[in-house]
Amino acid sequence: MKKQILSLVVALLIGTTVCIAQNRPQGQQRTVDREKRVEKMITDLGLNEKQAKDFKAALEEMRPAKQKSGERPSREEMQKKRTEVEAKIKKILTDEQYKKYQDMRKKENENRKKRTK
Repeated sequence: MKKQILSLVVALLIGTTVCIAQNRPQGQQRTVDREKRVEKMITDLGLNEKQAKDFKAALEEMRPAKQKSGERPSREEMQKKRTEVEAKIKKILTDEQYKKYQDMRKKENENRKKRTK
């Protein structure tokens, strides 16, 4: 009986260890996903090195920074920031690249809406 209980405990510990080892922290996962998405956009848009660097910097500005109080920016502040960043992106990209970028954003938003339903 003791051997069976000990075997069960060992099996549970091994199973738990394997499950924990496979899971990455949520924040790290989001960072990896964001980086992959940005790299894919750069590739799909055909950006040169300077454009890619400026594009990444502009998108990084878009990330909501917590204020000193620890709260996220208001909706109005985020909309203002989005407008500023979109203007920068438009300057970085050619007309053809910007049109393709807008199409990509539109499809991404549609996919996001489908997932949330």
